[in-house]
Amino acid sequence: MSSLSLPAPEQGRSAAVLYGLAAALIWGAWPVVSAIGIQAETLAAADLAALRFGVAGLVLLPLVLRHGTGGLGWPRALVLAAGAGAPYVLVTAGGLAYAPAGQGGIITPSCMLACSTLGGWLLLGDRPPRRRLLGIAVILAGIALIGGQNLLDTQPGQWKGQLLFAAGGLLWAGYTVAARAWGAAPLQATALVSVLSLLLYLPAYLVFAEPRLLQAAPAEVAGQAVFQGLFAAVLALVCYSRAVALLGAGGGAVFATLVPAIAVLLAWPLLGEVPGAGDLAGAGLVTAGMATALGLAPPRFTLERLTLGRLTSRRITPGRSPASKGGR
Repeated sequence: MSSLSLPAPEQGRSAAVLYGLAAALIWGAWPVVSAIGIQAETLAAADLAALRFGVAGLVLLPLVLRHGTGGLGWPRALVLAAGAGAPYVLVTAGGLAYAPAGQGGIITPSCMLACSTLGGWLLLGDRPPRRRLLGIAVILAGIALIGGQNLLDTQPGQWKGQLLFAAGGLLWAGYTVAARAWGAAPLQATALVSVLSLLLYLPAYLVFAEPRLLQAAPAEVAGQAVFQGLFAAVLALVCYSRAVALLGAGGGAVFATLVPAIAVLLAWPLLGEVPGAGDLAGAGLVTAGMATALGLAPPRFTLERLTLGRLTSRRITPGRSPASKGGR
């Protein structure tokens, strides 16, 4: 090993951070790219979901046919598919019928992070260090700042949507903890989620929805198919699963909470939605909280040290004052 090489644990954490950031970037772009298709009034949300599960399921079907569940068993495969596949998307999207999307952007990732951290602690013995708990608190504050106004604008019946958003967060946390507990290989887990979601969603889409795929421009359908089916459904889930495998359920879940902040920032140049001061401040808090939770900030400047008053310039030898060093 060269002198510039990182120790194995540091290499693993660095790789996990790259995997997690890649997943967060893709998922943060998902609502923006989806909005581009929906605002063109040629594709509906149901069509985008069909592209997502149809493309991903067909691409990864040979893997499932060849390796089956990879030793997980079909009951466990169904649990993973419920947490990160069609049931999760349908439950979360169902909440939009009762409550604004802004509330979902707060409730779903917040519940996911809290439940993943608690589940990893109680079920897997992954007790979060104090810096992670502090980072999680800062992340939740940032998420609330991004869309806090949406929580104040409550209307009768919105509690139904809020419950569905919370259920979506619980489902995603279930996938996070289960994938870690069962040691599911990232690609195999993604293949099972994609294929089972294809089998669950596509029949319902063809029977109950009004497909527009044949009416839209081929270039638009192809572009959405590549992003929805390959990037959002396959690549992002593989990267996220890999981050969870390396960092644990609580550590990996931190990256999913970056999605609201990334979506806000990407919507600015791509959709012309100018973020307010609260959105930008919230994005900054989420980023700082992530760095603290994962131990990425420089040791002297982590939020933990600043908050707990542990910022020190050097260790003082007992019995000697700093001024006495060197005969001073």
